[in-house]
Amino acid sequence: MIATNDIIRIGTIRRAHGYQGELQCQVDNDYLQGSDVAFLILILDNIPVPFRVLNWYIKGKDSLILSLKSIETDAQAARFVGTEVYMFRTDISEKDASQLTWQDLQGFRVVDETEGEIGVVSHVDETTINTLLTLEDGRLMPIHEDFIIDIDIQARVLRVDLPFQI
Repeated sequence: MIATNDIIRIGTIRRAHGYQGELQCQVDNDYLQGSDVAFLILILDNIPVPFRVLNWYIKGKDSLILSLKSIETDAQAARFVGTEVYMFRTDISEKDASQLTWQDLQGFRVVDETEGEIGVVSHVDETTINTLLTLEDGRLMPIHEDFIIDIDIQARVLRVDLPFQI
């Protein structure tokens, strides 16, 4: 089974494209650009399901066209409209770490330089001017890029130097 911590969202299927089962995906980031991914993951009934990528290309500044194995007609493709699309985190190169969003930190372990391990991020709240990380134990932690020392994508560790105690 695919763990949600092992995948990262890249966008949402917006519509079928053409008559041969292609899908148009609105992308949220550039993780897929320059990648040679074998699988993309679609969330179906809250379950991550891998699909082999046959082909994909960029269309415009925030869309891509996907051909996935087992989706061969426009009717089949139409069933996936509104579906979230993910890729495996291991397919993201280290250079893409600078493109991470706050939401991508969900599931990361937070390690402070002085306090050591603080906890694991369970939720990210960006609804206010101050971004807050909710840790698994329910504690809230304000976050700002000035607090971040390092982000290890593969190990899923966020190293911080907080000017306050949690």
